[in-house]
Order: sequence, then C-alpha cells, then structure tokens
Amino acid sequence: MSLEELGLTADEDAVYQALVRLPAARRAEVADAAALPDHRADDALRLLVDRGLAALTADGERYAASPPAVALGAELAAQRERLLRAELTVTRLVEAYRTVDVDRAERDLVEIVHGTAAIRRRHLQLQLSARSTIDILSAGDPRAVAPDDSQEVTAIGRSVRVRAVVDRTFLTEPGAQDQVAQSVEGGVEVRVVDRVPCKLILVDGETAMLPLRCHGEDVDPTVVLRDGLAQVAAVLFEQVWTQGRPYLDPHPAIDVLDTHILRLLLAGLTDSAVAGQLGMSVRTVQRRLQALMARAQVTTRLQLGWHAKHHSWV
Repeated sequence: MSLEELGLTADEDAVYQALVRLPAARRAEVADAAALPDHRADDALRLLVDRGLAALTADGERYAASPPAVALGAELAAQRERLLRAELTVTRLVEAYRTVDVDRAERDLVEIVHGTAAIRRRHLQLQLSARSTIDILSAGDPRAVAPDDSQEVTAIGRSVRVRAVVDRTFLTEPGAQDQVAQSVEGGVEVRVVDRVPCKLILVDGETAMLPLRCHGEDVDPTVVLRDGLAQVAAVLFEQVWTQGRPYLDPHPAIDVLDTHILRLLLAGLTDSAVAGQLGMSVRTVQRRLQALMARAQVTTRLQLGWHAKHHSWV
C-alpha cells in the first residue's frame, strides 16, 4: 500500500508508515524502521512535520505520527477537491471546443488520424476513456497497435466489459494463440468468425475507430466516428458478434497443445504450417491428431473437426 497517490514522496511514505507502527520514536529508530539512511529519514521527518502528518514530542527528541484518519483525511479531501476542479475545467474546455465554430463541430463527428504513432496514441486514449464497454474487431497482423499497447485488462479492472471478435486468419499469426489465451484469462470475452469485415474499436457505443480503407492491410489513415455515426459501427459489431463462436479456455478433457493444433487446423493451416507455429515436427502433429481421432472414435479429420466443435474442444 502506497501513499504516493496523495502527494507524498517515497521516503515520506516509508517514514510515515513506520511512525504509525511505532510509539514515539527517535530519529535513528525511525530510520531503521523505514529502512532509510539517516539523512533521508531526517528530511522526510521534517517534511512530514511541516505537512502536519507527524509531530515532535514534548522533549523535542522523538517523533509521533498524527492520527491517519485526521491527517490523511485532509489530504484525501484536498485530492478530491483538486480532481473535481480538474473535471470542471475539462468540462468547460470540451464545451468551449464544441462551440467555437461549425467546422470544429463537424470534426467532432469525424476525425481523420494520420501516422502510426498518432493512431496508437488515439487507440490508447479510447481504451483508457472507456466507462462501460470496449468492443473490438481484430483481423490479420497488428500494424499500428501491437498487443503490448493494449489496455483491455486495465479497463476490465474498472468493471468495463470488453468483447473481441477475431477472424481465423488472425489465429494463424505467430503468437496469436497465446495472445488470445491471455486475453481470455484476463477477462476479455472472445469470439471467432471466418472473416472480420474490418478492424474496429468501439468505446461505450459512442466512439468508433477503424481504418479508412477497411479491406487493405494498412491502418493509416484511420477514421474516428462519434455520436450517430458511431451507431453504424455498433450495429456492425453486434452483427459480427452474433455470428461468432465463443473462443473458450482449453477444454479440460484434452491437452492445451492439442487444442492449439485443432484450432490452427480448423483455421486452414497445413500440418507443416501447424508444426512451424507450435515449434514441433510434422510427425508429432500427425501423431497427436491420430490420438485425438482415436479418442473421438472417428476415422477422418473432417469427422474430428465436427466432433471437436460439438464437444467444445475448440
């Protein structure tokens, strides 16, 4: 637990937390308890006294923590007040921005974003601004926005519902299986379709971001749609989501590696391509498939695919 969010430095945080756990203590005792050099503990004590978070005892040689409910309660109240003022300022700026001229109002509805860095930044801003939902259509090789740029799990931590639809070709990309599995583990609801019409992120059903050219590989330039125009993107997402098949955690009845093999085969990869994706020999892939066919009591791969789908193996 850290008090740095309330404006304390790391040293002040360590010293105050040490004081709370000690009776009135001398400088050296505080420094030992906070695991700080004497000069840093002295500086922190002086600053805590200035802020009313600590006080010297009557003998002038020992320090005691001020009651947290009183001392930190004031800090919390001040923090809330600063945040409220900031929110009011942002609200006023938004209103001023919207009312400057007609051209700007139009730009509010449709914004064109150029350049990989700008697209990545706007994508991140959208994810972090989500209040209730983030809906994603993902297709092909990530270009402007890589998996490391995602803030989906952060959003889920704020009780934002995140849904994603991926197409089968995406599952053939190197590392895609692991990325999707990590997303599912983090709380993202994932479905798979044969083909996603275009890449898309839709936030709170109000703001959508998608490539200007939906059917190309490039994502630059990208268009951001708001308000009524974003509703079109929302309808598109819901249609694709409804058609999708849930991408579930590996079925407990079969091995995780077998799950990956089946998913890649159903995505249309050859035995050789599957082996390359999973770092194993073609013979190993074929041997595991034969074992799965025996387990499913089928004689062809077509029958195995049917069995896998209808028994939730993939």
